[in-house]
Amino acid sequence: MLNQPEYLDLIIRYLNNPQDESLRAAIKSYRSASAEHENYFLEIERVWVLSAKSATINDTDIKQAETNFKRELKKRTHKSANGFAWFRNIAAGLVLLGAGYWLYNISSEPTYLIIKTGDNQKDSVLLVDGSKVTLAENSVVKYPQKFAASSREISLIHGKAFFKIAKDPKHPFSVLMGESKVKVLGTSFNINYQKGKIDLDVKTGRVLFSPYSNGTSSILIAGQALSYNISNKELTTRISQNADSWFTNELIFVDTPLEDVCKQLSNYYQKNIRLETNQPLVKKFNATFKGNSLAEVLAVLKETYGFKITTNKDTITLKAPIN
Repeated sequence: MLNQPEYLDLIIRYLNNPQDESLRAAIKSYRSASAEHENYFLEIERVWVLSAKSATINDTDIKQAETNFKRELKKRTHKSANGFAWFRNIAAGLVLLGAGYWLYNISSEPTYLIIKTGDNQKDSVLLVDGSKVTLAENSVVKYPQKFAASSREISLIHGKAFFKIAKDPKHPFSVLMGESKVKVLGTSFNINYQKGKIDLDVKTGRVLFSPYSNGTSSILIAGQALSYNISNKELTTRISQNADSWFTNELIFVDTPLEDVCKQLSNYYQKNIRLETNQPLVKKFNATFKGNSLAEVLAVLKETYGFKITTNKDTITLKAPIN
């Protein structure tokens, strides 16, 4: 029969998702079966459009939308009341499908903003939820002007950024980096996303790192870090130290091996600083520097360990004394 509920359900599903090939084929077959089917489809389509127009994106009055829908439906069906009696009885359900799906499809296309930084430039953005993202030089972040209803998601396209995420357990926060993702509830962490590699350091709270779709995820807590080789899909964990020094201008070393001290100084001061020794060093470094120059830091290392410091072009060598 023409007015069976399954026909209406088929048409509604098609109107909600006209790109679906199976639904499109089913509707084509239905409409070509008879002139009555074609007229029925066109009538439902017109009511669908009118019910959608009765709503607005940001302020949906469902009761008013339902009233508008019923009014339009009555106008178009009063001449065939017997055939469409059951149809009017489910008007409330249909308006929720019609206006609701329409609103969902429209609102699921957010406006995205992009922030880029150049050489020697830092920038920050305060997101609508109160979270703050600080960008290092030569970095790009993409974020929605308004988050979706169920989650918060932004993309670090390239570079380094420090994230301080506002707590909202009902709406998890995610940072996308290519195929990889960091998911948090409320915490602060640093991401360095370069070609072929991701470095993640957690300062407070905890995060969930997913390297790729269906890949094994890792949970990191404050003070922990990992490095992920994108090409080889290899992940290594480490202790987090000074990942956020690029914007705090502070270096804190706590029982740090001298090899790691040189690596962190190299990253911070953008110099190639290497340790030269003929024997393993078990010594560890404890110090805090705030806004100090490289020369001042090297002077402390020289005084503490007796290093001989030489400079050759862009490389600074710390040579350990022979015992």
